[in-house]
Amino acid sequence: MTRDDLKRFQGLDIDFSAIGLMPQENFAYFCTPVNAEYVGWVGCDGIHFILLPGDERVFCVDPSMEYSDEYVLLVGGNFREFLSFVLYCRGADRLSQIHWMDKEQFCQSLKDDEEWVRKDEGLWLRRNTALAAITREFDLVPADPFETVKALQAGFDPSVLKFSDEYYDVLGLERPR
Repeated sequence: MTRDDLKRFQGLDIDFSAIGLMPQENFAYFCTPVNAEYVGWVGCDGIHFILLPGDERVFCVDPSMEYSDEYVLLVGGNFREFLSFVLYCRGADRLSQIHWMDKEQFCQSLKDDEEWVRKDEGLWLRRNTALAAITREFDLVPADPFETVKALQAGFDPSVLKFSDEYYDVLGLERPR
């Protein structure tokens, strides 16, 4: 279901940049897991969202996480759940930041982002149009992601991730056998 939903999503006639899910042509960063399928990218710092082979969950890849060894974090149990979180956040970028925020910071960031977007009438309109199209196409309602994403991230075992040789070279790590 997730792969079919991703194809439907990618076929929508919307401004994907207005919701932080711009199309990406399989440009892998050193920390992008091998064989990742791209959902979209935020548009800054190389942050992108992916699916992994045989896995329904949605992951965020953040190459700028230099202070942590967690470049890949869960942000949705499946694609529809991820989209319901995007609807709640009114874009995908805040989902990439939940890991370092507490609830108060998260809520404030959503408020600040909405105030900023409202200053640009064109962006505000494109964002609302995109979110409305997602709501219609998938019959979804917004869902607060904070607790769910925190739980997904806390319970995730990153040892299942497979990386390219570049990952180990960049980080100076020994390759697993």
